[in-house]
Amino acid sequence: MNEDKTNIFTEFLKNIFSVTDADYSHKLIRILGIRFRILKSNNKKRIKINYKQYKDITQIPKAEGFLRDYQISLLVILKEFDRICALNNIRYWLSGGTLLGAKRHKGFIPWDDDVDVDMMREDYERFPSVFNACTKYADLYCELWRDKNSKATCILKIKHRKIKQISIDIFPHDFYFTAVRGKDKKLLNKKLKKLRKKLSYSFFRIKDTEKLKEKIKDLTQNVINQKIEVDERICPSIHWGLDFPHKWNNWVYDYEQIFPLQKIEFEGYLFSCPQNTDFMLKNIYGDYMQFPKSICPHHTDEEAFTSEEKQELYKLKNAENLS
Repeated sequence: MNEDKTNIFTEFLKNIFSVTDADYSHKLIRILGIRFRILKSNNKKRIKINYKQYKDITQIPKAEGFLRDYQISLLVILKEFDRICALNNIRYWLSGGTLLGAKRHKGFIPWDDDVDVDMMREDYERFPSVFNACTKYADLYCELWRDKNSKATCILKIKHRKIKQISIDIFPHDFYFTAVRGKDKKLLNKKLKKLRKKLSYSFFRIKDTEKLKEKIKDLTQNVINQKIEVDERICPSIHWGLDFPHKWNNWVYDYEQIFPLQKIEFEGYLFSCPQNTDFMLKNIYGDYMQFPKSICPHHTDEEAFTSEEKQELYKLKNAENLS
């Protein structure tokens, strides 16, 4: 009981004011319960090229040096991910900056340092055991990752046992029980975001990750879908899972905007992407052919890599001679 009181008091003090490392690339500042993620200054210094000298963003050359080695290592993992999905009839699609890179640069955004993919919930739940049983790389594994700085954020990640900073993020999507349009779609979107906010701002953190996973599943099945069984044959609407606090306005898609999946070129290889790639990107980025405000890596800290990790990165990069 005393331990619970201490934890509550500690959490209370953290919410008043604290500055901690959110991850390798960001600081987390908490002021009166409001959280701010701020990019560390050394990340902004990693890019030596003035990308804005290019009038056409599609003509920017690929990254060089360590960042390019890191990207190729991610590509090795992505190809292994794709191979295992194909073998096991698991549907996925490139998303976020990875999809943007494929559409705009036919590969990585020159300053990007992560890979994002999406899956429907059914495949998402069985993927970790499938990947861990099938991967040909002994140091790769998939697990449910929990954000230590968030009340209720957990997603799947493919990680490397010897390289702490490298991973691929996998985000879940859920079917709604019917297809919604117009006002009904807006109401569903509002309901989803309200439920996610409740999870994010709840004072009490669900410590057990499995219990959090079950909580999200319960909200999806019983609150969002109103206990109505989903039938994909009717082409129902699809929405982002409650597992992650995405910032974009629209969380709901028409079935036909994602399925049937198609293929898109990424670094010389073909990967799965949504049926309406243009709509998906505009929903997140708006005019995605314009230069973003922040042009630098946002997920890694090159200075934090040990010499041993750099050696492992080099091995991974050359595992399939993709460079």
